[in-house]
Amino acid sequence: MSRPLALSRLPMSIVQISGLKKYFDAVHAVDGVDLAINQGEFLVILGPSGCGKTTLMRMIAGLEKPTAGTIEIGGEDVTKLPPRKRGVSMVFQSYALYPHMNVFNNIAFPLRAQRRELKFDKRAIREKVVSTAKLLEIDMLLDRRPRQLSGGQRQRVAIARAMVTKPAVLLLDEPLSNLDAKLRANARDELKDFQRSSDITAVFVTHDQIEAMGLGDRIVVMSEGKIQQIGTPQSIYDDPANEFVATFLGSPSMNILSGNGFRFGFRPEHFLPKTLHDNPENSRLFHYYVKRVEYLGSDRLVYGYLRGSEDELTLAKVPSNVRVSLDIESDYEFAVHNSDIKFFDKATGGRIAQQNLAQAHT
Repeated sequence: MSRPLALSRLPMSIVQISGLKKYFDAVHAVDGVDLAINQGEFLVILGPSGCGKTTLMRMIAGLEKPTAGTIEIGGEDVTKLPPRKRGVSMVFQSYALYPHMNVFNNIAFPLRAQRRELKFDKRAIREKVVSTAKLLEIDMLLDRRPRQLSGGQRQRVAIARAMVTKPAVLLLDEPLSNLDAKLRANARDELKDFQRSSDITAVFVTHDQIEAMGLGDRIVVMSEGKIQQIGTPQSIYDDPANEFVATFLGSPSMNILSGNGFRFGFRPEHFLPKTLHDNPENSRLFHYYVKRVEYLGSDRLVYGYLRGSEDELTLAKVPSNVRVSLDIESDYEFAVHNSDIKFFDKATGGRIAQQNLAQAHT
């Protein structure tokens, strides 16, 4: 007889958002968001500037009052509670460290601010600061001031300060944006390892798709105050819900072309010379005119036009280690596997069923 699945193994929502709205006069910054955030997951909210992602996070934190809707954390309605009573901590883009305090006192600040409520004495505060600093490997920096730290070290201090009170949810508002490219990659790796080892629930806001794809257990894609799609990085990339998601994720983004009453798209890495396709009978053939080729080390980025769509630039991404000649101002036969072609409604941009391309772009 099989035993029932333990409740602890089922995904449990620690944050439940229902019908959340935030209007600034005529601007609908957040316009009817429903979202469940699971215990222990790393959720990324992704979208362009002005899409409502930071406003959504600030409402979870209690820094913005919703126009409508509810927020529950740990099963409790916190919609009208002040930030300090929500069991959340937030790391801001600027880190907001106190320059006149050393690292120890920066981390200890929230504990001292809630000393009476949490009933912490000086010894308990020191123990919590030191243990949190060790977890983030900054215990050797406790006597330094923020100006004596690198960007990555400041980021870890800001996270330690947010973590020291053991919040139910850690909110991160683009905390890596001030780091250079190399340090940002290292910081992503450290942040993900820390989140996994601590099993904390993290909500991370960013406009950077690389950060979102690399960090998120799930990604929430937002545009114009609304959620466009929620899913794992792979599912959102491979199976976009609409044209906005398809073109927002990917570098370079998905090629979008006009069909007969619809639009269709495919990713540049799926658009390859016909000779590289091992199953041509299940692929769609296109005549492709190569205008320009960029060599990017591991890949060649090819710019050109499909026959019948000379006014729509189409990109191909061909691995550099594939020995195939691609001369500029030349015609070639390229192909895309049928399963890699996505179709969209011309009016709404939403995904639609597969359409007939037999009469187009031949």
